[in-house]
Amino acid sequence: MSADQQQLAALLTHLTGGATHTPTTEEIRDAEAQLKPILKKQESVPALMGLLGDLNQPAPIRQVSAIVLRKRISSHYGNFAAPDQAALRASLLSVLTNEPERSVRLSTCAVAASIASLVYIDGDPPTGWPELLSFINTSASGPSPEARELAYSILGELTETVGDHLRPQFPNLSAMYGTALADSSAPRVQGAALKSLGQLVSYLSDEAEEDGSYPIDPFANLIPVMLNAGAACVSRGDDDEIMVLCDVLYDLVRCNANTVVSHMPSMVAFCVSCIADDTLEMSARDSAGLVIASYAEGKPKQLGRAGVIPGILDMLMGLIQQSADSASGALFDSNPAWREDHEEDEEYEGPTATSMAQGTLDMIACHVPMKFIFQPAMERIVARMSSQTPEARKAGIASLGVIAEGCSEPIREHLGEIMGHVFTAANDPDPQVRECTCFALGQLAEHCRPEILEYADRVLPVTFALLDDPNAAVQTTSCYVLEMFCEQLEPLRVRPFLESLVTKLVTMLQTSTRRSVQEMSVAALAATAVAAETEFTPYVPGVVAVLEKLMQSKDEKLVGLRGRALECMGHIAIAVERDAFRPYFAGTMACACEGLTTDNTDLHEFAYAAFANLSKVMGEEFTPCIAELVPHLIKVIGTGDELAEAEKEEAKQEAFNLGDSDDEEGDDFGRFIMNVRTALIDTKKAAITAIGEIAAHCGAAFMPYLEQATAVLATVAGYWHPLIKAECAEALPSMLIPSIAANHAGKVAWEKGNVKGPNPMCEHTNNVCSAVIGMLVELIGDEEKEVVAKACEGIQGVIELCGPYALVPVANDCLQRTLDLISLEAPCQADDEEFDEEVDDHDSFMTSVTDLIGGYGRVMGLEFAPFVERFLPPICAFAKSSRPPSDRAMAMGCLGEIVQEVEGGVSAYWDTVFLPAVLAGLADEELNVKRNSAFCVGACCSSFGPLAVPSYPTLLGALSPLFAIDATGNDAAGACMDNAVAAVCRMIMASPENMPIGEVLPPLLKNLPLKSDFSENKTVYDCVLGLVDMKHPDIVANGEALTVALRAAVLPDAEVSDEIKARLTTALGGMQ
Repeated sequence: MSADQQQLAALLTHLTGGATHTPTTEEIRDAEAQLKPILKKQESVPALMGLLGDLNQPAPIRQVSAIVLRKRISSHYGNFAAPDQAALRASLLSVLTNEPERSVRLSTCAVAASIASLVYIDGDPPTGWPELLSFINTSASGPSPEARELAYSILGELTETVGDHLRPQFPNLSAMYGTALADSSAPRVQGAALKSLGQLVSYLSDEAEEDGSYPIDPFANLIPVMLNAGAACVSRGDDDEIMVLCDVLYDLVRCNANTVVSHMPSMVAFCVSCIADDTLEMSARDSAGLVIASYAEGKPKQLGRAGVIPGILDMLMGLIQQSADSASGALFDSNPAWREDHEEDEEYEGPTATSMAQGTLDMIACHVPMKFIFQPAMERIVARMSSQTPEARKAGIASLGVIAEGCSEPIREHLGEIMGHVFTAANDPDPQVRECTCFALGQLAEHCRPEILEYADRVLPVTFALLDDPNAAVQTTSCYVLEMFCEQLEPLRVRPFLESLVTKLVTMLQTSTRRSVQEMSVAALAATAVAAETEFTPYVPGVVAVLEKLMQSKDEKLVGLRGRALECMGHIAIAVERDAFRPYFAGTMACACEGLTTDNTDLHEFAYAAFANLSKVMGEEFTPCIAELVPHLIKVIGTGDELAEAEKEEAKQEAFNLGDSDDEEGDDFGRFIMNVRTALIDTKKAAITAIGEIAAHCGAAFMPYLEQATAVLATVAGYWHPLIKAECAEALPSMLIPSIAANHAGKVAWEKGNVKGPNPMCEHTNNVCSAVIGMLVELIGDEEKEVVAKACEGIQGVIELCGPYALVPVANDCLQRTLDLISLEAPCQADDEEFDEEVDDHDSFMTSVTDLIGGYGRVMGLEFAPFVERFLPPICAFAKSSRPPSDRAMAMGCLGEIVQEVEGGVSAYWDTVFLPAVLAGLADEELNVKRNSAFCVGACCSSFGPLAVPSYPTLLGALSPLFAIDATGNDAAGACMDNAVAAVCRMIMASPENMPIGEVLPPLLKNLPLKSDFSENKTVYDCVLGLVDMKHPDIVANGEALTVALRAAVLPDAEVSDEIKARLTTALGGMQ
């Protein structure tokens, strides 16, 4: 043994400790310190190789030698002469041939792979390493199971480094893998082959050749063999190998090769069997669930057409039914308070089969087209909710809550029937059923608005009663329901419950010992305040007294509750407005700023949210705070990605880590990186929100910071995470408001469509506008839909603030990108499955796109007319009867806005586009489609004048059924009828001589005042009062009905503006 080998052997012995001694931390550190300078020398490589091949050395020494050699070989290998390199390669093959210990052999495989990558990537020698490939082939076909396992282990190590160089061997490799996978007599060989092939298949899964073929094709026929091997792993309980296979199937989800796609049903069936198998570890079952969830996200139509959804639903709901765990806990899994409360229970063991099943079901409901998911899901839900067993009822109501987000549109259509089952479940004798009912009610309240609000009078008493439930989980989920419901209610709806509700929530906050209950109580209080608005004012002193104690708490365990209290104060400020909140403003600001002095990023996030809300309420009174606050926010927003620092630290650890790279310590560090990244994103996002709101509400006082603020937003407009880019897009338009306040008295006096006269923006505002809209136009070309939606809203906000001159620098690019979006050809739509109007669901971000198109019309006017021809076909495609109701309603609303704003500039399309569209829309079964179609009728008649007159009889016939709709207690029906009334009024005003006024007046007056869409009040009463002023004989003949209608409109609680009420009162006086 050489001197170098002896020295290394001694140091490695200190590290490993040998058979009789466990080294101390100090001994390990001392040995590492002595090793580092030695390993920097080239001579360390042959010394380590000598130890690795010396069978007289203990196996731990040989294994550590291999691990160290793998880490150091890349920095030294190129410095050796070619003969020495060849000798190293030969020595490695000798070790692989003769080493008796499996762990050492497997570690040596990694060394061989490292050298192979250097050989093949550098092309030195040009022939590669044929001896290694020959060794693999010989070992794989030999009789020894140990040798065969070694062959596939080496192949697995080679995939990532020299996978491309193995392509000529693919046919032979396919045959080799097939043989090994079918050999159930050698589990280790089968497992090594499965892992190795999986790595190769994953490596090739997203590649395609120019001729349309796929490199994965030679291996696709092995998918059934892999699944059979996976089944063998299941039977022997080999969870690790099952997870390996699931990782491979996960990578295959997005593969478009037909040879792979054809195996999708069998891959899904395997995953379903794994999820349902309670003998497997939860990690393995969860991996299988992730594959199905990924199919739902990446290939939703393919998954639906395969006919596998009913079976998946049976399995997932069966898991929820069979489990004794909470079926609403998944709602709060991300809430630290909820987790800690459960960890106090000795029986809590982390995520359950229920939470895994709910997560998978949620992904399916959110992504698979409704045609495939809604009916089979509801059939199973209703059957379980009607069961005699509480476990089945729990599974049914819990599953309804899970699918509420993804299936919100069809649920809203069938809400009356569904809510009957929900109210029954709320009174169930079983506490888990009641808990899940609260969960379902909260999900319905969050995702099925506004229709769900019609049930508020029944939901609130039921939920209020459940606050007294002896089960803490029921209490917590009841608070969630209140939060979701109340934040959307009007004061009138919450008034009957307000006093008792506030009293109950404050009592729960003060007396509960569970932080999850306390935090949700505070969230519900905040929502209650928002709903009650100024009617919450009498309760402010008592509530604030409780919240102040929480905001000032220094207990680290109460950080979440402290932040929630701060958040609640911001919502109370919005509810009761400036004067009522002024006494609490300074104290709230002090608590928020104190939170910034801590290292807790959650508190920072809550503080930024409070700043945003308080700036909205206090306006110019907030300005003394901005001198210190805005520079701080700019710094936070501009802070670099802390992940880079964390990854540098990880790289340092990896550079000299003698242990297994997959050890638990490495996993912990990875989780640390994830936590760093998540905290950074959330904090940065909240800071962007705050700076946008402060700019929007502090006006000219923000001017000294405007340049820096705009510049820092420009840097994060290109940030890697979509949440940050989306928040940036939302904040950017606010950067214009300080300049408009300082230079334009708060409003740019722009003229619709006028880009030929002087620019109404001063030079400063114009420069800010150009910078802001330039960034937003870039963002509508983003690959993430959530970013694009916010960018569309941002552009609309900018042009409506600054007028048509805002569009001048970017008009062509902006309009083209918008056309790409409505035509489904934008970058964010590139990864969508092929469009299929028969199964595709409404994509909610498209509403932002069509709103922007309407915004172009409002700002450009006739200047938009030349572009409309290209926009109409894709808009009308969304109005087809095969499209979802939301698409049809969206399209009709967009057509109506184009006509209303561009007017005669689009009259050429009346007969060919608009008339057929409105007639189809008025005959639609969906109320919102009818409503928007009625609006479009009125807009067309107003804008096209005589051109539309010949179609009046046809239009009136199509509008007539809308007057027979029962609008009692139904906002959608009321809005539909209101728009029908407004359409008739516009027709009268456009051409009274061509309207049968005597026939249309009785139903028109009968449906006044308007019931829901009060934006049409001016149109309707302008028409009616115009007829009164004309003393039109038909209005005179209907004097009694007119008087009843006008008197109802001037009542104190009528939703009519004071200005219109004054005109109506004058008219009534003249009719006496």
